[in-house]
Amino acid sequence: MAPGPNLGEMLLGIEGLALLRLASGGDSSARRARVDEIRGLLERMDHAADLTGPAGGTEYGLAEGYRLWSETYDRPLRLFPLEEPVMHRLFDSLRPSVVLDAACGTGRHSRVLAARGHRIIGVDRSPEMLARARRNVGTGEFREGSLTALPLADGSVDAVVCALALVHLPDVDEAIREFARVMRPGGRVIVSDVHPFLILLGWQAQFRTAAGEPGFMRLYPHLPSDYCRAYAAAGLRVRGCHEPLLTPEAAVTVAAERLPDANRAAFAGLPGVIVWDLDKTL
Repeated sequence: MAPGPNLGEMLLGIEGLALLRLASGGDSSARRARVDEIRGLLERMDHAADLTGPAGGTEYGLAEGYRLWSETYDRPLRLFPLEEPVMHRLFDSLRPSVVLDAACGTGRHSRVLAARGHRIIGVDRSPEMLARARRNVGTGEFREGSLTALPLADGSVDAVVCALALVHLPDVDEAIREFARVMRPGGRVIVSDVHPFLILLGWQAQFRTAAGEPGFMRLYPHLPSDYCRAYAAAGLRVRGCHEPLLTPEAAVTVAAERLPDANRAAFAGLPGVIVWDLDKTL
């Protein structure tokens, strides 16, 4: 696996993105500030020890990454305030039924769905995440399993929810086929994911361990056309698509504290999350 950019390179990239976005708006003083910060970074790049380390801390595979992240996952995360209001509005449109929470994590959405009267079956590949989900949602049933081989029978649930998880897969086709397989005809699928725009700009699944050490897991960008092709092949119909935009508070990157003005100019207002509302036509 090729090494990722060091911190200095990442900060330069964010400054460049900010400068590009300011080219079509903003005043000349904001653009000049970006140029001055870029010049300062370039002067320090080759000798400043704080800029030569990895940008996002230690990289982890999914099993170890989620084992570590399970200890802190229930703290507020940067994209949750964008994603949850849209997801909760869609949950309100579901009648009480059997819902699969695929890649349920610690039960963030399972808890909300259970409170709305649904019977919850949660599936996740991380035993540590599942242990916390069982504690968080005492009425749910939680099983260890993969998105691409769900441990459920055909046509056994009325709805499927999958939140911020398909980005961990190289492609979405197999998982979406599994969603359609386990769902009864006429059922609903609600999927959220990190917006591919951000992943193409270098966002990863960043977290801090219980000891406060930074880490990350790599994400795969899936274009809206990738999702739509997979939905059509699985017999799922798109009812709606939502793309909430990053707020300055949600734009948490390695530059947020070091270069706050550049970070805000680079990311605030870009699409942060994509949320799909679907039903099964057959």
